[in-house]
Amino acid sequence: MDFIDRFEGSSLTVLTIETESWKMHMEKGAAPVAAAGAQPAVKAEPIAAPQPKEAETGDFVKVKAPLVGTFYRAPSPEDAPYAAEGDRVQKGQVLCLIEAMKMMNELKAPANGILRAVCAEDGQMVEYGQILFEVAPC
Repeated sequence: MDFIDRFEGSSLTVLTIETESWKMHMEKGAAPVAAAGAQPAVKAEPIAAPQPKEAETGDFVKVKAPLVGTFYRAPSPEDAPYAAEGDRVQKGQVLCLIEAMKMMNELKAPANGILRAVCAEDGQMVEYGQILFEVAPC
């Protein structure tokens, strides 16, 4: 991970990074200078994943990524997707997983409806606020 490598190579002894969805705190031990190769202690604390951002436009709701991570349509490569285009979805039904910092975050349907479009590729990195699904409420 880039944060860890940069922290390890810096003169910092403590680093905390916090977003809406996660918090990371790193500390280098108070080791003597001779132990320069020591690994920093890393502690990642999950924060409850925010509800999906949604923007109603016309006759459908755009479901946006609540965090940056890797988009997965199914719980494993061998399983069927949680939902496919044309499927009826229920409010609270899992639509996908977003992996961030080795933690799987479920993204749930914001409303009952028909899944109109899947706007992201399975296994690809998604950005915060990127539209992942379009749901036609019904």
